[in-house]
Amino acid sequence: MLKNIIKNNYKVGFLFTCVFMLFLTNTTTNSLNSIFAFNFTFSFIIYFGFFIIAIHGFKNYGVIGAYLLITILFVPPNIFPEYRGLLFPITCLSFISYLGFIISRELFKKWKNEHEL
Repeated sequence: MLKNIIKNNYKVGFLFTCVFMLFLTNTTTNSLNSIFAFNFTFSFIIYFGFFIIAIHGFKNYGVIGAYLLITILFVPPNIFPEYRGLLFPITCLSFISYLGFIISRELFKKWKNEHEL
């Protein structure tokens, strides 16, 4: 199930992640040397995962996906500097809740098909 989410959305997720990371590197005062740092690679992987899940949510449940896309903006501290570190848990809990929702729907479908109601 999660494999299908990644398989169906990795191209658009990669594009969104590249554009978002370029936006973040242009809005900060850091030099381009920070692009090749370990933190940049780790951030790229995290944003890539967030965007894949948010795109899946947008394709299947429009409003939920739009909410997930908006909460990705809460992660970088330079977008909302006055709330540095306070909005990150909202993003994490939103994505964990969405993944729990998706997994529970799949488990319910399997259970429903295996047992007679």
